[in-house]
Amino acid sequence: MREILRREVTLAVVLSAAAGYIDAVGYLYLGGRFVSFMSGNTTELAAGAAHGDWSVVRLVATLLGCFFAGTVLGALLVRVGDGRTTVLTASTVLVALTAILADVTDSTMPVTLLLPLSMGVINATFLTAGEASIGLTYMTGALVKAGQRLVDAFFGGPRTVWIRHLALWSALLVGGVFGAWMWFQTGLAGALWLIVGVLALVTVAVVITRLRTGRFAAPPERREIVVLGPDATGQPPH
Repeated sequence: MREILRREVTLAVVLSAAAGYIDAVGYLYLGGRFVSFMSGNTTELAAGAAHGDWSVVRLVATLLGCFFAGTVLGALLVRVGDGRTTVLTASTVLVALTAILADVTDSTMPVTLLLPLSMGVINATFLTAGEASIGLTYMTGALVKAGQRLVDAFFGGPRTVWIRHLALWSALLVGGVFGAWMWFQTGLAGALWLIVGVLALVTVAVVITRLRTGRFAAPPERREIVVLGPDATGQPPH
């Protein structure tokens, strides 16, 4: 169980870093609009509507709509084949398609439509019993839980769960810094192709690991564990 838990936490941290990277690239390309942070976009939508700035409203509403569509698509894809690898493959393909279109057009539409769609999909990676046990693209909750779990640790609760929550936020930050740096160094297409390669490698590694451990396309009750909550025995992981 502990080995499985370490693998799951590692995967979550890597994917959070990838989400931060992609969001930073999209943010810079779209001039301060997010492709994965929908709380920020919701505030932008409200401010734009209040000021009657309908160009902002249209853009942000499109980002919100595509992200929501991605969450729906991810919830469907997780039911196809080996759900986790199906979701990761779809997310990788969507980012790759964005990179391809970025090479052949100057339109902002590929980034506006496909990147938030991919980020919505990737949030189904840890979908268990209809609930995402880990949010990969939004970290306010992770910071809140890190603080709460830290206090729990002082009163006899799990000793290290707060570190896992904080690690997710830290990974998003580090990924965002690297994504912004790559954007300035290579531009949109170059930055996206790098993260496509990372996502492809992660997907292959997940397939190999799940085949080796017998979890590939296993019955739902045997596929996943709850990484940041109770373990299979019903006790919080330490």
